[in-house]
Amino acid sequence: MPLPNGCSINNNASDESDDTEVLLTKDAVPPQCCSARLNLAVLMFFGFSVVYGLRVNLSVAMVAMVNSTDLAGDRNATASPACPLPSGGDNASRALQQPDGTPQYSWDSQTQGWLLGSFFFGYLCTQIPGGYLAGHYGGKIFLGLGVFGTALLTLLTPLAAGLGSHWLFALRALEGFGEVGFHLLDVKTWKT
Repeated sequence: MPLPNGCSINNNASDESDDTEVLLTKDAVPPQCCSARLNLAVLMFFGFSVVYGLRVNLSVAMVAMVNSTDLAGDRNATASPACPLPSGGDNASRALQQPDGTPQYSWDSQTQGWLLGSFFFGYLCTQIPGGYLAGHYGGKIFLGLGVFGTALLTLLTPLAAGLGSHWLFALRALEGFGEVGFHLLDVKTWKT
């Protein structure tokens, strides 16, 4: 129902005269190669690739870092073999031979699990604060600084592993904290 002076709740008399300025001109030049959305999608693809690489690098490296192989090897033996043994006589797994000077850590499976999960402790702590900060300040700054900081901390992994598993746990938690809710910031970046 219109108000008595001819205005409704959604507009007033000054709306008609103030909106005469043209925001886009016809001589605006379109992008030469790709749109800004496509450029952002490509950059986010590479950003996610770097982030996932930083996340799983210890999982891959831990295979060579941990001395969990028995040098004698375990033989496959049963009381009465159902199949004959292959010719050659040696049916054992060989230990991975590392170059001289490569450190080997004696972490049991529980310690390895804590070290691999420590990244997600830090990552979990930044989900809500990261979303709030992205909404308040914008996501671009936190995306760049978070990935750069995590990459720098990853370079300290050998030093922290040499100092002990507690130091490596703290470093991996800081790396997770450094990603500052990367997926939340991704959504905020698409909106801006």
